[in-house]
Amino acid sequence: MRRALALLPFMALLFILPFRGTVALRMICLAAALLVVVVLWRRLASPRVPCKPAIGGWALIAVISLAGAVDPAYSLGEIKNEIVFTMMAFVAFFAITRQEVDLKWLLMSLFAGAMVLCVGAIQSRWQLGAWQQLSTFYGGSGAFAGYAAAVAPMLFLFAAYTPERRRRAAVFAVFALVAVTTVLSLQRMVWWAFALEGFIALVLLKRGGLIRLTWTGLVSSVLIVVVLAGGIFLAVHQERLKGNVAEEFTRDSRLKFWPSVVHRIAEHPLAGAGFGREVMSKAARDLIPKDTSLLWHAHNIFLNYGLQMGVPGMLALAWVLFCLLREYWRFCSAPDDKLKLLGIAGLMLVAGVMLRNQASDEFQRDASILFWALNGALLGFGRRRLEQPGPSGAA
Repeated sequence: MRRALALLPFMALLFILPFRGTVALRMICLAAALLVVVVLWRRLASPRVPCKPAIGGWALIAVISLAGAVDPAYSLGEIKNEIVFTMMAFVAFFAITRQEVDLKWLLMSLFAGAMVLCVGAIQSRWQLGAWQQLSTFYGGSGAFAGYAAAVAPMLFLFAAYTPERRRRAAVFAVFALVAVTTVLSLQRMVWWAFALEGFIALVLLKRGGLIRLTWTGLVSSVLIVVVLAGGIFLAVHQERLKGNVAEEFTRDSRLKFWPSVVHRIAEHPLAGAGFGREVMSKAARDLIPKDTSLLWHAHNIFLNYGLQMGVPGMLALAWVLFCLLREYWRFCSAPDDKLKLLGIAGLMLVAGVMLRNQASDEFQRDASILFWALNGALLGFGRRRLEQPGPSGAA
């Protein structure tokens, strides 16, 4: 009972994160989760929080960017939203997730929220014939694609940790629901994120001896994943643009837009216009193409960081991601099968979410909190299991 009560604000947060209009409730849940961790800190016996130097460097460069910020008040607010709040979630989930049962309860609340979100989006699409970007509780299609890229690895992990056939079938049903909703969102890059996640899963399951698959079978499986993702990508692209696919690829404004962004970063490589995705529209409005107002930011997380904090900001982000990947690779190399599965899911999460954000930077607010909360939960459970003495710990 105590464990359930302690997990309640964490579960509530994961459930409500993707829903529009829940900012106040989201902050209440986050504050309650952090309070639980503070009160129970000694009992939780939390291991050392990983990636601290990289996270510290990231935060430091963001703060330093305030010196040259075009709008210091805005940038300070974005640091609070995108670094302070996300790190609160990361540390809180890292501390609270001690055992496999804790992780499963958290993931089940995530899946429950995903089901409600998907059913609402599908129903609306069925009734209105299009994804409603505004005035809906399920949010925009771009935000959903990033959400789906984060949920998919967690579904994989839960299924891998669940031997019961009925529960696995339920997990696969949730994944099918998420996949159908992703198709209806008409987002394209997310399918390559799914393909990358599938590739990582297949290769590392084979490497860890977790599936019986010949090398020919592995190559065939990877090709099936790539062809399937590519086919859906093309179908969605055709449906979205209603034109000649080959011609539309060359018309994509981002392909013409990104070189000018790179050139602007190169002009001032050591400093940017201040932290926050909107700084390009504040400090470099001349970069926004005249024929489309949608490109008010770089639509690429690394290029956005370059505009905000220069090359140091881009390197700081890369350092943080590298440290996360290194932690999960340690799990993949452990003798414990459950740690291997945890490491695979973590690598899928980081790689999939980051690839999704190479063509449309949606790594903001609820998406960034979700990403860091899930990483905190995975690393919290994984670090404890890795440090256990005996056969389940590290060799």
